[in-house]
Amino acid sequence: MHAEIRIRQATPADSADLLTLIQWAMQVYAAKSGITAPLDAMRETQVDLQRFIRDHYVLVAEHRGTLIGTVRLVRLDADRAYFSRFAVHPHLQQTGVGKLIYQVAENWLIQQGFKRVSLHTAMTNEPLVSFYEARGFKLVETETSRGYARGLFEKTIST
Repeated sequence: MHAEIRIRQATPADSADLLTLIQWAMQVYAAKSGITAPLDAMRETQVDLQRFIRDHYVLVAEHRGTLIGTVRLVRLDADRAYFSRFAVHPHLQQTGVGKLIYQVAENWLIQQGFKRVSLHTAMTNEPLVSFYEARGFKLVETETSRGYARGLFEKTIST
């Protein structure tokens, strides 16, 4: 299957399918993490996604014409980016799709000259925390302002 996965930059035409994918994956993420508060991703609209696609770097993974994963990379400043809306189709989680998306995203960050990347994730989602730690992310702080333990992770990118 991995040979048939194409990872590319999202286009505005992807916004409807992307919205469906993100919201489904985030529902699963919330359930696995024990999050009961509404996630920001669940409030996004197709218009919001079109704006993010236009203003930031959004990757999608596609298999036989179907979107199966995504990540959003937002420039924070000249050296730092923020990694968000990382989502893999719930039936394809733990199959390596996320690893592929992450590697393409990190390669893009390196090509763009970023020195650091940060992200947030629920501390109760141990598989996801382990995924990020295995890729060199370190926990910087934990906060609970959104109603759950949310960790800020950072990574220095090697060029």
